[in-house]
Amino acid sequence: MGIDQAFTSYNNPKGNADTERLFRTMKEELLWLREWFNPFDLMDAVGHWIEHYNQNYLHSALGYKSPNKFEKEFLTSRSTPLKTPV
Repeated sequence: MGIDQAFTSYNNPKGNADTERLFRTMKEELLWLREWFNPFDLMDAVGHWIEHYNQNYLHSALGYKSPNKFEKEFLTSRSTPLKTPV
């Protein structure tokens, strides 16, 4: 899969900056905007937010593409067409 494990020291901001930014964005755009009294409403709202984020949220680090579009283009560029036997 081309995944390399990276080791960073404890509390290294470079090690989890992407994750922290994602959580901060979710808090600013969803969680802090209202009071949540029902955990099921919260779960539904988070699911919808994640779906919207992956489909529509443009990222400068991804060339101003949504995560879904970037992943689709990445996978398409890496796929090799099947060759028919001669």
